[in-house]
Amino acid sequence: MALRRVFRIDDPEDYKTLKTPCRPVKLPQPGMNRLVTDMFETMHENHGLGFAAPQIGLSIRLVVIEIPAIHEKQEDGTEVEVTPARKYVLLNPRIVKMSPEEIISFEGCLSLPGWYGDVPRAEWVTVEYQEPNGKQRRLRKVDGILGRVVQHEIDHLDGILFTERIRDISTLREITEEEFEEMERQAAEEEAREHEADEHETSATREETRKLPARASAEATSEEEEEGEQDDIEAIERVAA
Repeated sequence: MALRRVFRIDDPEDYKTLKTPCRPVKLPQPGMNRLVTDMFETMHENHGLGFAAPQIGLSIRLVVIEIPAIHEKQEDGTEVEVTPARKYVLLNPRIVKMSPEEIISFEGCLSLPGWYGDVPRAEWVTVEYQEPNGKQRRLRKVDGILGRVVQHEIDHLDGILFTERIRDISTLREITEEEFEEMERQAAEEEAREHEADEHETSATREETRKLPARASAEATSEEEEEGEQDDIEAIERVAA
């Protein structure tokens, strides 16, 4: 497991890589689980919700996403988890359907840390993708924070940066850590409100909405396996270069 350098929009060489459309990944691919683990660790280290392979210099269609659990404060002061954490590994993802309605919201990127702007996104999208084992999956009408992150990361795979989606460039600005924390709090409250509205749906619909995705898990059980996976990662990176 290793932290990776995050490629930046404001670096000329990194920018070229970030603007390069990514190629599909042939699955199954040896070393993929180890690479996915590295991407999650790098994303967590940089406090992100989503991360795409080109952000570490690999031009392959791979995205990792983790939306934290949502907690709701009770009258007695305790907090109860109302929405579990959602963790996704999307290989070769593609948007197959999207809402005609748009929602404009503040958005940032780990490749341009500290900067945010108003970005229009489809209210919801349906996405088809593969798991690391090659199994085909579909996320239906994902909206809210998850829907926005999915669209942002798939843009990365197509060489599109969030700054290119901003219609009013005057909304792009650098914000403080305190402002960012307030944005996170407001986003969490919005997710909690959406969850409360979902309580009025049928139980079958709730089950579909809350279905957890397959989690990426790859822990080497020996030094030999770890070295082998590192060789596999290097092979993936040579193909992606």
